[in-house]
Order: sequence, then structure tokens, then C-alpha cells
Amino acid sequence: MDTREYAPGRRLDVHGDGAAGVVLLWHGRGTDSRAVVADLAREIAGHGLRVVVPDWDSAAPDGGRSDLLASLEHARGVAHDAGLDPDRLVVAGWSLGGTAAVGLVRRAPSLGVGIAAIVLLSPGDGPRALDPFTGAPLPDPFPSAPHAGPVHVVSAAHDEIATPQLVRGLEARLRAAGWPTTWTEVDADHGSIAMTRYDAEIDRFVPADDPATVAVGRRVAEIVASASW
Repeated sequence: MDTREYAPGRRLDVHGDGAAGVVLLWHGRGTDSRAVVADLAREIAGHGLRVVVPDWDSAAPDGGRSDLLASLEHARGVAHDAGLDPDRLVVAGWSLGGTAAVGLVRRAPSLGVGIAAIVLLSPGDGPRALDPFTGAPLPDPFPSAPHAGPVHVVSAAHDEIATPQLVRGLEARLRAAGWPTTWTEVDADHGSIAMTRYDAEIDRFVPADDPATVAVGRRVAEIVASASW
């Protein structure tokens, strides 16, 4: 693992050194939680990928927008330095990070970047889910996005935060607007879909390595890896 500063005072980790592609993995709501999804990043990297995992701050005055964009630019640099196409990134987002990934694709043409695919892991977090790029809910109905690559939506069967119904509703809205979507449901909850668990004593998600969570993480890593091929 290589830890770097991607903007003043902001850090990220690069897991793996494979040549199969680059994945930008965004954690969910909270501040500087890259370590929480490190286990999932390592599983993804095991498929021959480089996985860029930044800290970002959803509570920042801009909703985390500047962190997200700076980490995107750094991930593009990782791809370039590895001799890979910076416009062929896969962006995977867990929870609010998934909402951010959808918002990024909507803005990709104006940013002058290409995104090969996105993977949404229990995207959003219920009624609180606001696009960090706008501070507003994702639109309903969605605008068309002819530039969008595949959108792989993964829901957790036992998720009580981003419930399967909410996630399936998002997928249906994207599909109705012509976004190319796939749908997978895994035997997980809101935390274990990203190899984490909720710790009530500290009121945050922490890494988890019980056998059931590891099995889910391996399945999710396969889905992310398949989006990179």
C-alpha cells in the first residue's frame, strides 16, 4: 500500500500495482474514512487492479466536492503513470460515495473526463442522500446521459439504511433514462457490503473480517473487477 497526499492535508492510499486497470473507491458519509474500506480495496486489488482510496469529508462546507474532484484527478494520474487510459477509470462508491459516483457521471462531459463504469454499493443513505456535487437530491426523473458507461448497482438484502427498495428505485430511474444498468443483490447489510460493521459505541462503521463479511467482500470485489475488464 502506498499512502500519498492528493491535496494539501488530504491523503489517499493506493492498493496494488496491477496493470488490469484503476479503480477509484469512495467511502460513504463521514470524514476521512479510507481505512474503513481498506479490506475491500485489498480484495479488489487482488484482481490485478490498482485501487485508489481517498479520505473525503461529506461534512465539509462544499459537501466534499473538492475532495472528490481532487481524488479523481489523482486517480487519473495513477492511471497515466501506469501506462493506462485515464478516461477508463472505474469509480466504485459505497453509500453516499455511490451517490457521488452518479453525480460525477452526470458532470463528466463538463469536467472533460471519461468514466468507464461505476459500481454503486448500497448507494445513498436513505432520505439524507444528497449529491455532494450539488447539495441536492439526485434528480427524478434522471436526465439522459449518452456518455455513461455501465452502471453496476449492488444492493444489500438486509440493508435498513439504503434499503433494497430504495436502491432498486434508483436503478429503475437510471434505466428509465437510458443509463445502461445491471442489478445484483448480495446477502449483506449496509456495512458488510463494504466489509465493515457498525460500532454503536463510537457511532461509526469499522472494518469487519468475520467469514460471512469476507465472503460478501469477495463477491463485491469480483463485481468491481468485472467492471474493469
